[in-house]
Amino acid sequence: MDLAGAFAGIGAHRLLHPGIADGYAQRRAEVVGTPGVTVLIDGELDPPTPTLVETDLETLLAQRSTLVDEAFGPMSVVVRYDPTTDLAAALGSLIEGSLTAAVHVGHGEDTPWLRALIDVLSERAGRLLFNGWPTGVAVTPGMQHGGPFPATTNPTTTSVGTAAIDRFLRPVTYQNCPPALLPPPLRDDNPWVIPQRRSPADESTTWGAAYRDR
Repeated sequence: MDLAGAFAGIGAHRLLHPGIADGYAQRRAEVVGTPGVTVLIDGELDPPTPTLVETDLETLLAQRSTLVDEAFGPMSVVVRYDPTTDLAAALGSLIEGSLTAAVHVGHGEDTPWLRALIDVLSERAGRLLFNGWPTGVAVTPGMQHGGPFPATTNPTTTSVGTAAIDRFLRPVTYQNCPPALLPPPLRDDNPWVIPQRRSPADESTTWGAAYRDR
């Protein structure tokens, strides 16, 4: 795939506000100025056009503090590595919590090397994409837009998708509540027809007694 040609054909696109533009300009300068990094497409800054740089895995490991941190703007770092490299171990030491990770595989491809890579990435990302690019999101039940720290502070939630409502909810149990006082979705007739989860009568109040009586 001719990445350089593809990048060169993308037009300028302004960033959200001057603060983001300034931050991107600073990070871009740090990356392109790193020893061992080759600039393939030297994008513009005002307005921004894509920048593409290339390096090898050894340089990435040695310069991780500069090359791995996010640059919020149109820049990509291509990293070349030997096919015999334990890429899963290398990425495990490089990648912190992320919103997404992408893996590009061939039809029917299934190897221990690939499975190890997927295991590592699934521990560090909230959404693992195959043969696609992040971070496009949609309000669907299957959407997960969250991830381990520092991507988010709560990796069990999502900020996009139907499950995002869970961020604004908290669990409440009504124990031995008279039926007439229960909220409608918890009543036996369940007028809202929502899923209910119940424990048998008195189970929650007797486990301590059962332990003491042993």
